[in-house]
Amino acid sequence: MKVDISNVPRSPGVYLMRDADGRAIYVGKAIRLRDRVGSYFRQSADHGERIALMVTLVRKVDFIVTRDEVEALILENNLIKSEQPRFNVMLRDDKTYPYLRLSTGEKFPRLTITRRPTKDGSTYFGPYISAGSVRTALELIQRIFPLRLSADDLESAPLRRPCLNYQMKRCLAPCAGKVSAEEYKDMVERVVKFIRGKDDEVLQELEKRMGDLSEARQYEKAALLRDQISAIREIREKQRITSTGDADEDYIAVICKGGAGVVRMLMVRGGKLEGDKNFTFKKADDPAELAGAFIEQFYNSPFSIPSEILVNVPPADCDVVEKWLAGLKGRNTPIRVPERGRKKQIMEMALENARHTLAGFTQREESLKEALGEIKNRLNMQNWPTVMEAVDASNISGVSAVGSLVAFFNGAPDKKRYKRYNVSVSSPDDYAMISEVVRRRFKRLADEGKPFPDVLLIDGGLGQVSAAKEAVRPYAPDQIIIGIAKGADRNNPETDLIVSADSKREISFPPASPGKFMLQRLRDEAHRFAINFHRKSREKAAFRHEIDEVVGMGPKRRKLLLRTFGSLKDAKNATVEEIRTALSVSEELARKIHEKL
Repeated sequence: MKVDISNVPRSPGVYLMRDADGRAIYVGKAIRLRDRVGSYFRQSADHGERIALMVTLVRKVDFIVTRDEVEALILENNLIKSEQPRFNVMLRDDKTYPYLRLSTGEKFPRLTITRRPTKDGSTYFGPYISAGSVRTALELIQRIFPLRLSADDLESAPLRRPCLNYQMKRCLAPCAGKVSAEEYKDMVERVVKFIRGKDDEVLQELEKRMGDLSEARQYEKAALLRDQISAIREIREKQRITSTGDADEDYIAVICKGGAGVVRMLMVRGGKLEGDKNFTFKKADDPAELAGAFIEQFYNSPFSIPSEILVNVPPADCDVVEKWLAGLKGRNTPIRVPERGRKKQIMEMALENARHTLAGFTQREESLKEALGEIKNRLNMQNWPTVMEAVDASNISGVSAVGSLVAFFNGAPDKKRYKRYNVSVSSPDDYAMISEVVRRRFKRLADEGKPFPDVLLIDGGLGQVSAAKEAVRPYAPDQIIIGIAKGADRNNPETDLIVSADSKREISFPPASPGKFMLQRLRDEAHRFAINFHRKSREKAAFRHEIDEVVGMGPKRRKLLLRTFGSLKDAKNATVEEIRTALSVSEELARKIHEKL
């Protein structure tokens, strides 16, 4: 079908490709909209498989004119996030990354971890790709430099006794007046230099300061600096990725094959490798497009942009991306392909890791397709089992009865769809519990107009499956429901029986079947989720006591009661006066608590 693009102007802007239902299936930017949009529909166009399929589905092209290409890039990024177009390369890892925050706006700054840097006068370092790497950095710094750990406001607070951290030499105790503001400030400056990779400068300062203190016979303070020097020398070589310089660089290695792509990222801060991570993409066939999409979506904050970005493939519209980064950061951040020396070696290392990751990723994707295809064929399904949900229930003699629902999307766990249910059934009746959970799930889907799963799996045999079928019938009479029951050898998964609610017979899977293994994984995940929820429910129920019903007896007073007397049993033997004194409450409230005990 021919798409009319006659009204598309030759101006910078953003275009939205829409399908027959009006959904945006692709969003792009262009310096000249007419030229870029027209390139998709030329007979001579040589598209990859993903874009070629997209072009066949386009029925309309909308556009938004912008003042320049940078404004188009920003608008494109926002529209991709809001529209979630099917054929765009999207970074699914949309979490915020952790930073180290040094509260330099305070008289005695402290170092903490945050995921939301703001312009609050503090100094931020990062981002760190993983929470583990930033925790390691924080522990390392606290081991060397005894910054205060307490979050208390020390500006106007009276002096107090130092805590255990001071005795352990993990804090200089500014709260107790053990260190002057000037001395503390000197240490904070060394912390900043250390984080930024200026180890040599920090060591020179520490050695000079240690010598001065020794001459002044302040041996205890000199010993503290000696320990700091030793710790820095011990770890500096383990962290350093480069022998010279204190660069802030990101290395982005991009590789695509067979419709899948991998981005391997190395973050170097102050000449040290602060973290590395792989990002995988299921629909990527153009390395330049993937590099551009990744950079545009990853760098969403000026705090996260380094001094230089090194790539193995220049991103599409590289000059536009550089202008956008400069506007966000406030200074130029060049994007370069390293051609020789140390940077070239680091890029080769990142690229080799990306190749290994892509090989494993594509192999895993093929395995998932094989398993899903087998399930489709064995269950005589017309469409692929994209969404499969599993239900399980757990109780002990009817106590703390709970249900769980887990979901697999394209063969992998989709934890956003997981649900927990407190079941109202008081007797140990598996059929009734399964029926209640399934009924509540499908009623809600029907009420909200949401699609039902392609397959519903029950942890149980024909009895549980039949109960689920009856519960589902008013909402989805044609719903595919199967169950997995333990076979003759309960400890051997190979004897598990898979039964159908419709035929009420066993569904045969071949030995070492990837489809059967995937269904077992789905069943086991539902069972694990139900058991964990049941355990928490039991613990919560066991912790309840009649004293919780007393007005004025909240969680804090309950903890104080247990801390004072050791247990509720010992508190039961206490007098009203002892309870009143321990909790600092009125005699009337103490008497009510005593009566409930």
